Amino acid sequence: MILSFVLLLALTNTDLDIVTLPPSSEVRVPLTPSGRADLKREGTVTRIKIEIDRVAPPSSLAAMLTTYVVWAVSPEGIVDNLGELDLNGVKGQFNATSRLTEFGILITAEPHYMVDRPNAVAVYRSQTAQDPRRKTASIAIGAYDYSKLQAISAAGVHSSVTQARIAFQIAQSIGADRLAPQEFRNAQVALGSLEELVTRAAPLDIVWPTANEAIRWAERAAEISRQSR
Repeated sequence: MILSFVLLLALTNTDLDIVTLPPSSEVRVPLTPSGRADLKREGTVTRIKIEIDRVAPPSSLAAMLTTYVVWAVSPEGIVDNLGELDLNGVKGQFNATSRLTEFGILITAEPHYMVDRPNAVAVYRSQTAQDPRRKTASIAIGAYDYSKLQAISAAGVHSSVTQARIAFQIAQSIGADRLAPQEFRNAQVALGSLEELVTRAAPLDIVWPTANEAIRWAERAAEISRQSR
């Protein structure tokens, strides 16, 4: 059931609840099927803290998925990638800020953390108590087809390395070498440097910036390629 959902090629919609934060207030929002998000308004910033007790490895949902991404969703259905859910064993934690005062939370399993659209694998979403006054939003998910990506082994490497490898594969699969040659080349060079660091067993504080650069260039190449089609 999960796998067939993962491999859906068509765009689909999912519904979630929208929370409105009054000034200087704090709200706890349940996440379905489990978890919680604490939202606190401080001046012009909303602080977001998420805790989930039991999180399955992303790769258990599909081999090409490597991480979870947290999205803020406006009442109009506009999504903002807030960042990557931190995993510590089976526990998930997340801290970030947003300028929004009215939004919902969506967490999706993704091939890498810099994606610009949410995948169809929506694993957690905000859901307030049943209330006739509550606001909901419907958003489109699953814009991109990841079903043909090849699984990449994560054995012995940090998640950032796996994400960089699969981000490059995504760019390659949509013809970025032709449609965004400079960005693709930059991604290729960064990935080559990353692979050399992995071979030398370089420490994470050196590996991570290079992986981040490879992901960033690969995602940029993919974005340009999609716009060119």
